[in-house]
Amino acid sequence: MNSANTLPHTRFLAVATAGHVDHGKTSLVRHLTGTDTDTLAEEKARGLTINSGFAYRHFTLADRSRATLGFVDVPGHSDFINNMLAGVSAVGAALLVVAADDGIMPQTREHLAILDLLGLSRGVIALTKIDRVDAEALAAVRAELLALLADTSLADAKIIEVDNLSGDGIAELATHLESWVDDQNSAQAAMQQRPRFLIDRAFSAKGIGTLVTGTVVAGTFASGEDYLHSSGSEAKVRGIRVDHDERTYALAGQRAALNVSLSHEAVERGDWLGVEAAPVQRMDAELRLLALSRGDAPPIKPGVDYHLHIGASHRLARLRLLQNAGARSTAASAATPSPAQPREHLYQLSLDAPLSCYWGDRFILRDPSARQTLGGGRIIDTAVPRRARASDERLALLNAHCAPTADALEGLIGLSRFGVSVTQFANARNLADSAVDALLVALRATDTAPLELATKNQRWPLLFSRAHFNALTHETKAAIASFHAAMPSATGCDEREVLRRFSRQLAPNPKLLNALLDGLVIDGVLRRGGTLYALPSHKAQISKEREEFDAVIAPLLRKGATTPPRTREIVDATGIPLKAVERILQHVAREGAAVRVADNRYYLPATLTTLAQIAEQLMGRSEAEGFSVIEFRDATQMGRNLCIEVLEHFDAVGFTLRKDNLRIVRRPW
Repeated sequence: MNSANTLPHTRFLAVATAGHVDHGKTSLVRHLTGTDTDTLAEEKARGLTINSGFAYRHFTLADRSRATLGFVDVPGHSDFINNMLAGVSAVGAALLVVAADDGIMPQTREHLAILDLLGLSRGVIALTKIDRVDAEALAAVRAELLALLADTSLADAKIIEVDNLSGDGIAELATHLESWVDDQNSAQAAMQQRPRFLIDRAFSAKGIGTLVTGTVVAGTFASGEDYLHSSGSEAKVRGIRVDHDERTYALAGQRAALNVSLSHEAVERGDWLGVEAAPVQRMDAELRLLALSRGDAPPIKPGVDYHLHIGASHRLARLRLLQNAGARSTAASAATPSPAQPREHLYQLSLDAPLSCYWGDRFILRDPSARQTLGGGRIIDTAVPRRARASDERLALLNAHCAPTADALEGLIGLSRFGVSVTQFANARNLADSAVDALLVALRATDTAPLELATKNQRWPLLFSRAHFNALTHETKAAIASFHAAMPSATGCDEREVLRRFSRQLAPNPKLLNALLDGLVIDGVLRRGGTLYALPSHKAQISKEREEFDAVIAPLLRKGATTPPRTREIVDATGIPLKAVERILQHVAREGAAVRVADNRYYLPATLTTLAQIAEQLMGRSEAEGFSVIEFRDATQMGRNLCIEVLEHFDAVGFTLRKDNLRIVRRPW
């Protein structure tokens, strides 16, 4: 076995073979690699491929560096199209096999359509069994193939005639395939992303543990490093093998086998390894429908489950049309003098189970009975809003998302009234930190460099166009001025009150508002006291209610600490009538001097902050699993019912989230 470090610069390209059953795919791979990819007894008996097979061709490039072609021999029979889709989903090139005596067959057309929908532009056509036809029939098949390829991503693919019996044409085909490995453009692009490994098989080996095979779709995987499984579980890579070679790492584009610290039962085909799980159940996508070749109406019905194949995963999906290709073309025409006319529709996909995916991931859509390929496309956005999903503003943002990374970011900055979260943008595209930093450097060098706003707990800022930032700043100041006018005795208002007072036409996401308010405080546009915001010129006018609260009720709440008196207990202690106490408490709660936790219980903000800190400590001790009411009770020495009231208040304001009998902290207090 080769040493782990003897092949440090091996280049690799995964190639999928595709084509109709019995057209010679497996035989061709055997000629190229010396490996028989039909390994199952049933495959041997029936003479056809059921599961995808894998084989490797090793060779040396002109610069004496090692190179490998990894062949994925996918099934050609229509009964095994699901396995074919799993095998072809993460390859860099295609080898379409057509038998000269049969010519173009149904599976030839479907496999070619799938390769086209997956965007594979690097391919070659092997015309096999040429010994069975005369020159005239061979020329006719070539002409048919050229016509079939004309409107696909393989339109420029070379057609090479091959005889699997005599070996004629094999050397020419091998040379052509090997020439692709020297082109590292796609590999370089994949290195701009964080590590992703698509699992297509998982099994257990005695004395070794769980082994997973698949393709490194992006980044680099290193032996000894920890990664996340798509379920969220941590997995250590104990060893890496590429074909028969032990490696210390595997690069983007390489097929590899990884020995991982997961149980065999916890892994299945279609799972991922990476740096985050990123499971989503709803996403927006571009979809091209094969049935639209004559401009027919989309054959997609609402409320119907379609079969979605993405990566090596298979899900059921319901689709909602957001914008058809015609409308996209019209919008593009209005935006630019000579746009590329979109062929794709914009759809929202709702899945039956969560799935790990990112921008640009390709998928195939099949009909409800899984007998026919309807179309395919790519994921555009996984951060789907709950409302206005097909509004003009949202559609404009989605169309901007369709562009390459740098153009998309610039377009989104111009369109997004509430700024672009660089962190969210980078996560959606699985970008490596170095790639994001390079994007920001390039943006800062432009004449229209965006305004940057630092955000809490995030490495990268929010980006605003100057016009949008000025409008948002004006609206924020107006919202706070409106509060001051209504509540002149209040020292300031909290984030929720600012958000409530925004105009309906301009209402930002609460997380973006938080960053905006912090930025305006740093710039001196606003003043902050505790959790309350005010204009620098504002001077609170002490109301009668506030004077009574500060003089009589606040000391009682302060003395009660984490167990403040109920409303009626305040009445008994002060002699103030119940209605007057309730009026005072409601007034100061609007000002932010007290917080209503239950119908008859108010807390001082500082006391709630103390309780929130205890919740955060419990969350830290639980290693992100969450904490129970009993644990919170023991830590605070409060009664169980009062603990429930406080935790339900934390849930209501979005600080915590209840999951079964536990609470998890969602965001910093």
